Amino acid sequence: MTKIKICGITRLQDALEASHAGADALGFNFSSISPRMIHPELAKTIITMLPPFVLTAGIFVDQSPAEINAICRFCKLHIAQLHNDHYTPEQARSIKDTKVIKVFRPEDNFAVEEVLDFAKGSGVNTFLFDAYRPGMPGGTGNIIKVSLAARIFNELGSSCYAILAGGLNETNVSEAIRSIHPYGVDTATGVESTPGIKDPVKMKAFIRAIRESTD
Repeated sequence: MTKIKICGITRLQDALEASHAGADALGFNFSSISPRMIHPELAKTIITMLPPFVLTAGIFVDQSPAEINAICRFCKLHIAQLHNDHYTPEQARSIKDTKVIKVFRPEDNFAVEEVLDFAKGSGVNTFLFDAYRPGMPGGTGNIIKVSLAARIFNELGSSCYAILAGGLNETNVSEAIRSIHPYGVDTATGVESTPGIKDPVKMKAFIRAIRESTD
């Protein structure tokens, strides 16, 4: 069954709505340049109130590995999601006590060897593929080309867990799953009313569309 992550959580009510609707994981964005930025203190408060079996991920763009480790420990995050190209395999290895997801924003000429090399050097086995937009590390609302994503996911095969992101919403996620067969899907803008504010109707429709496509 396709795993579902709702990213860019900034409010407890949104976190609970997403959890009760069936999200497997929630993302908390600690990037200072994101309109969905959340402070660790608030993230910790929200995470404390979540039901069991819901995973939590920290989205990191401009923090050092030491800062990432500190925030993960403070908030009790399960996953550190690395969104900036400057994160190296060595830095990923230095992140302790949490799973790591490395994000790639592929262009048309993207080679999957980049992913395999990162996996070999870091021990990371989970990767997220987001739409490329210059100057923005994620949360653009842009849709990744289906043909590009299908090629990447097909070439990676079962060598890792591959997550699809980039402009996904209730109208296009079913077709994306059927065409690309990702391990999981991730959305932020596709279930929002405004940046950082989730729409419960959109979240439920998004999750329902995924469940129906994988029944």
